[in-house]
Amino acid sequence: MGRVPGTLTRPRILAGGTIGVIGSDLARYADFVASLTILGKPDDTRLIYTRTVDIVGNCNTICRNYRGEWVLFLGDDHTFDPDMLVRLLEHDVDVVVPLCLKRSPPYDPVVYGGQNEKGEYYAAELPAEGLVEVYAAGSAGMLVRRHVLTLIDDPWFESHGGLNEDLTFCAKVREAGFQIFCDVDTKLGHIATHQVWPAHRDGGWHADIVLDPRLRLPLKRTLDPSLAPA
Repeated sequence: MGRVPGTLTRPRILAGGTIGVIGSDLARYADFVASLTILGKPDDTRLIYTRTVDIVGNCNTICRNYRGEWVLFLGDDHTFDPDMLVRLLEHDVDVVVPLCLKRSPPYDPVVYGGQNEKGEYYAAELPAEGLVEVYAAGSAGMLVRRHVLTLIDDPWFESHGGLNEDLTFCAKVREAGFQIFCDVDTKLGHIATHQVWPAHRDGGWHADIVLDPRLRLPLKRTLDPSLAPA
C-alpha cells in the first residue's frame, strides 16, 4: 500500500449523510456524548442510534436505514475532535478511517496492512502524517460513501470464520474494487476506564493514556501491560 500524495482535495461543498452510532450494553460515556454534540457536520446530516448487544446487526441496521451520500460509523466508546468528520469528508476516496488504537495493551493501531500465510491480519506500517491506503481497518470512525454501500449486497457486515464484522466488511469492500484509507492526521480516542489516543514519537506510533481530560500520560506500547490503568 502506498502513501497518497496530498492529503486533501480542493475545497468543495460537503453533501449531507448519516452518522450511525453503534451502541452497546455498557454504561453510557459522557465524553462520547460531548464529542458528538460539538462534532462539525453538514446541515442535512441524519443521526441513527442503535443499542443492542448485536454489534453486527447494529451495523447492518444503519446500512439499511441511512440517508444521504455517506455513512460515518461511530461506537459509543470513542471520543474525537470537532473537525473529524469534515476532515474525512474532504478526502475524495471510497472509504477512510481516522487513526484509532486498541483500548488495551499493546495498544496497536486498528489498521491493517495485509494478511500473512496463516491468514492472520498484521498491523499496517503508518507514516507520521498524511493519507495512506490500507488493507483493512476497524469501523470506528469509518466514513463510507454511498456508492460503496450500493454495490455491496445485504448483509454488509458479518462475523464468521474467526473474523469480526469490521474485517469481513473490509474484505467485501476490496472484493468490490474499492480502496480503504487511513488519515493519520485525524485521530479517534478509545474509551475504557481511560482514553487511549494515538501519538507519534520516537519514530513510531504509541499510546497516550488519558486519565483526566486535563492531563495526558504518555505510555509506550512496550511498557509492561500490568502497569497500564485498569
